[in-house]
Amino acid sequence: MKILKEKRVRSYEFTFLVPASLTSVDIAAANTAVLALIKKHGLTIKDQEDWGKKELAYPIRFAGKSEREAVYTHLVLEADAAKIQAFEKDVYLQQNVIRHLLVQAEEAGTPVEELKTGK
Repeated sequence: MKILKEKRVRSYEFTFLVPASLTSVDIAAANTAVLALIKKHGLTIKDQEDWGKKELAYPIRFAGKSEREAVYTHLVLEADAAKIQAFEKDVYLQQNVIRHLLVQAEEAGTPVEELKTGK
C-alpha cells in the first residue's frame, strides 16, 4: 500500500526587491518574470501590493555598485509546500531580484484593538 503525503494548501507571504536604479521597463520585466515563475509552479496569487520605492536599511551590492533604494512588491500566495520549495529555488536565480522573503502566513486572529478594549 502506498501512503500519500498530505497535500495541504497553505498561504504564504512573498516580498521581493528590485533595484530602483533600473529603468521602469526593467523593473516591469523583473515583476513579470516573477509572476511567470508563480504561474509556472502552479501557485495562486490571492493578493498583490506594490509598495513602491523605499530606502534600504543598508546598501546592497548589485551589478558592481551599491544600491540604497529598491522597489518592493508584496504578494500573498497559496500552494502546497513542495511547489513553494521549487518556486523559491527559481527566485534565487532571477537576476534583478536582489532580495526576497517568503514566509508562511499566519491565520487571521483577533485584531489588537479588540484585545485592548476587551470586546
